Amino acid sequence: MFKSGELRHAVSLQRYVETRTASGHAQQTWSTYATVRARFRTLSGHERLAAQQAKAVLTHEITIRYRSDVHPDHRILWGSRTFDLKDVRSVDERNVELRMLASEVLTAGPVSSGSPSSSASASPSASSSSSASA
Repeated sequence: MFKSGELRHAVSLQRYVETRTASGHAQQTWSTYATVRARFRTLSGHERLAAQQAKAVLTHEITIRYRSDVHPDHRILWGSRTFDLKDVRSVDERNVELRMLASEVLTAGPVSSGSPSSSASASPSASSSSSASA
């Protein structure tokens, strides 16, 4: 279990949503649904190698207080950095803290808000099978 002082970073939780433009066209965009405190841990080279076998380059482990609305098809914004969530788990199934494995999205310019970053599909509905459960 973490100590509250370890959650040093304010982050935004985002999900991909479909909205309508003034002309009625569907537009998909990222939307912030919560701002929470988080702890970041950079994965070691060995952990990264193991994570790549799961078809993702996982760069960070991010821990927050438990929430039932966080899913692997969401992302986290931390300052100007973006992290795609790959796995979300309730630690020891106690619903006290969430531990997420994430890959940092590296962009050449400003963070894009038009589509999921480096996802295998255009829709977040093709997410991995593990997610937080209530």
